[in-house]
Amino acid sequence: MQLQKLALLLTLATLFFGCTLQPTRNLSKRTVANTPPPNISPALKSGLEELRVIKIKIDTGINPKEYSEDIIDLAHILKNAHGDDKVLLPVKSALEGHQLAIKFWQCDRVAGYDELYQCRDKILEAVFKKYPDIAAEAKAAVQGENLSYISAGLDKDAVLQAIWQKTGTDTEAALQASYPVPLPKES
Repeated sequence: MQLQKLALLLTLATLFFGCTLQPTRNLSKRTVANTPPPNISPALKSGLEELRVIKIKIDTGINPKEYSEDIIDLAHILKNAHGDDKVLLPVKSALEGHQLAIKFWQCDRVAGYDELYQCRDKILEAVFKKYPDIAAEAKAAVQGENLSYISAGLDKDAVLQAIWQKTGTDTEAALQASYPVPLPKES
C-alpha cells in the first residue's frame, strides 16, 4: 500500500514539475529565436573588433605610440559606423574615453612642470565631465592638499587605469549587445 502511495506521489510530482517547467523552457527558446540580431554595419562590427583587441593590448601592456595609432585607426573606422544604439553608443563612448586617455598620456611630452600639469588638468576636466565617478574619486584623493594642479596629486597610471576600466565596461556592453548569448543546451 505504501509503495502505491509513493508511486502515485512520484507520478504527481513528475506531472506537476514537468508541466510548470516545460512552458518556461519553450518560452525562453522562442524569445531568443525570435529576437533578431542587432543591426550592425560592417564599420561598426570592425570597430567593435578593434576595441576588443585594444582592450587585450591594454591588459597585456601597450606603449603610447601604438595606442595612439590604434585609436586613430578606430576613429577612422567608426566615422561611417551605424547600427543599433545598444551597440553603437557604447562603442562611441569607449572611443571617446580612449581619446581622452591618449590626450592625458600625451601630456607627458610637454616640457616644463607647470605646462605638464596644466595639460593634464585640462584633459581631466573632460574626463571628469564624462566620468563623474572618476571625478569624485580624484577629488577625494586630493582633498585637504594645497595643490595648484589637481593632477599633481594624482597618480598618472591610476587615472589611465580608471579611464580604461570605463572603456572596458563600454566595450563589454557593446560586445554583449552585438552577440546575444544563446541559451545553454538542455539535457
